[in-house]
Amino acid sequence: MYLSENKTLRMLTLCGLYLAQGVPWGFVTITFASWLAEPEQGITAEQLGPILAVATLPWSFKFLWGPLIDRFTIRSLGRRRPWIIFAQSMAVLILGGMMLIDDLPTLIWTEPAEGSGGWKVISSLVPGPLAALILLANVFISLQDVAVDALAVDLLAENERGRANGLMYASNYLGTAIGGAGLGYLVSQYGIQAGLAGQAFLLAGIMLLPICFRERPSEYKEINEAEENLQAPVASSLKQETQPKENEKPNSEQTATDGLPAGSLDLANSPYLPPTPIAERALTQSTAETQQRTGKTNSSSNVSKSVFANLFRAFSLRATLLGAVIALGVKIGSGAITVVLLDYLMKKGGWTQAQYTSVIGGWAVMLGLGGSIAGGFLADIFGPKRVILAASITLGTLWISMGSLPGALNNQNVATVLLLGQELLLALLSVSLFALFMSISWPRIAATQFTTYMAFLNLSTTIGSYSAGLLSSDYTATQILIFAGIVQALIVLPVLLIDPQQTRRALPD
Repeated sequence: MYLSENKTLRMLTLCGLYLAQGVPWGFVTITFASWLAEPEQGITAEQLGPILAVATLPWSFKFLWGPLIDRFTIRSLGRRRPWIIFAQSMAVLILGGMMLIDDLPTLIWTEPAEGSGGWKVISSLVPGPLAALILLANVFISLQDVAVDALAVDLLAENERGRANGLMYASNYLGTAIGGAGLGYLVSQYGIQAGLAGQAFLLAGIMLLPICFRERPSEYKEINEAEENLQAPVASSLKQETQPKENEKPNSEQTATDGLPAGSLDLANSPYLPPTPIAERALTQSTAETQQRTGKTNSSSNVSKSVFANLFRAFSLRATLLGAVIALGVKIGSGAITVVLLDYLMKKGGWTQAQYTSVIGGWAVMLGLGGSIAGGFLADIFGPKRVILAASITLGTLWISMGSLPGALNNQNVATVLLLGQELLLALLSVSLFALFMSISWPRIAATQFTTYMAFLNLSTTIGSYSAGLLSSDYTATQILIFAGIVQALIVLPVLLIDPQQTRRALPD
């Protein structure tokens, strides 16, 4: 059975793979983080901040995976399938391997390692082997995310994409709930090793989907046939050059990659030769005179330069530049508050790990899902700028209020309202930002520009997590709440100066 031929199987596989992304995210940022924050583990907020930061750091640079996934594959196994299986299997091995470590908190360094400046900086960003394992696991999970997105683009029909995106997004939230509330309950009852084992078995089970079901039937043969049709105009000239003469042995270097499309590697036949575009080889001689006469080439370096030149041009406008500033700053507060609240509630607020994971991994995730759906409708009705301002200023006001009320964080009901309220508002804010960034992206490089905005948002959260560790040593949780609230209300004010139509008006289509 093939994904391209069965709609139900196609949706099930894509949703399952998105659920597999949410499970480790929920486990690391909710279950594992709350377990580390328990007083008996001896982990401070200064140590906890970098642990959460390294979980988000690879997602800030996942756009780097795109060219690699598009360029290389093993055609006999499928176009995207090898990357998905490889990435998820590595994540399973890393996260599952943590079960073999008896005392995980001891793998977190209390101070940066001694040494030269570069090593000292690295050790402060990745404080110990445990942080390195979490970082590496999320590198592979982010790789899986990009590969699954590419698979969806390849397989989904135009009339399926809207429904599929909604189901995939919901599956990711469900995975977060399973990793947060579900595995959190398992950890509270049977210990962290049980949670790690449950996560590994769940991810391994989901990996059976891409292992058992291929993308398309006879993909390798179909691609070769399609390329033969595309190369028909130059087939006769190519035949004279490539067909071995009588009594002449074929050139192994040519036949090793002959028939391979650009962006593929036949690892069974030619593991060392880089893939070469067939059309480029076929047209080399016929276009040589033109290129020599005009001095123009169509090299990949020129294409890359063109993309970067267009990206620089797009960000030269006021609307797009202000959008980048907002993206880099708007999630710093939430990244810091997540660490600060977790540390305070577990150590001073009287919360248990089970209580925290049930709220954050359960009701908060559901509110986030509802807020995401509602945010899309509200952005369409009132415009994304209004929703961004309303959500961000309300969130800032919530933080300032909770920080100003004496003893608010020590009341479990009030603290629960804070946790749920901020999750709802962050979901409204995020979806509205997505809509705005789509509007101000230049259609010519929309994918690259929008991905850049998404990377800035992830980097913003990472910066917030790192800053929490620095702030916690000098300021109280309530002071940080007030400071974060003020920043949150001010950081979105530049949205008033953004003209969503400026990009399309100022730059050509």
